Amino acid sequence: MCGRARCTLASHEVAQACGFPANVRSVDSERYRPSYNVAPGSYLPVVHYESKESSKEPVVHCMKWGLVPSFTKKGTKPDHYRMFNARSESVRQKSSFSRLLSKHRCLVSAEGFYEWKKDGAKKQPYYLHFEDGHPLVFAALYDCWENSEGESLYTFTILTTRSSQHVEWLHDRMPVILDNAESIHAWIDQELAELEFQKLLRPYEGHDLVWYPVTPAMGKPSFDGPQCVEEV
Repeated sequence: MCGRARCTLASHEVAQACGFPANVRSVDSERYRPSYNVAPGSYLPVVHYESKESSKEPVVHCMKWGLVPSFTKKGTKPDHYRMFNARSESVRQKSSFSRLLSKHRCLVSAEGFYEWKKDGAKKQPYYLHFEDGHPLVFAALYDCWENSEGESLYTFTILTTRSSQHVEWLHDRMPVILDNAESIHAWIDQELAELEFQKLLRPYEGHDLVWYPVTPAMGKPSFDGPQCVEEV
């Protein structure tokens, strides 16, 4: 499960990481707080297409991590930990996600993410990232929910898949990483046939995804700063 990430990128850097110009329009960017320890319930810049009459344009839209489906009752208190991830193997079968696949796909970019290795009662966090430091791009879905006050809340979930052969020693799941311009474009912009869909949502097997152990203190969402990614 991908439940923590590092995103200290500026909004324009998120756009560039996803293959778009730096001057892409931003929405609600003031809500974003860069962090070395992003948890569900935090705002992050998300890239998606916005329809404009007969055309569409990319936007960097600041949304909360942790999906709140649009059909959620208006008086409900949002639980962003309930659907911060979506299993790609079953995403077509669950109504919370399947209805979003045609027009609500989006991209999430981060410098890295964290996973915990269980050893009995002990859990050791590891930081996973690309060796050359360039940002990762995750496949995601978003939705918009309106609360009882009539306020709109945009939220997203990151898709996961089984772990690669290199990472399975650490965890049995990993986020779906879109590792090139073709896969990024296909996810955000195209109608996907079943075969294409399955090809995109497979584990990332590249050897340039590396990791090292970090301080267990980052298990608390309030613990933030460069110390989160210092090797121990």
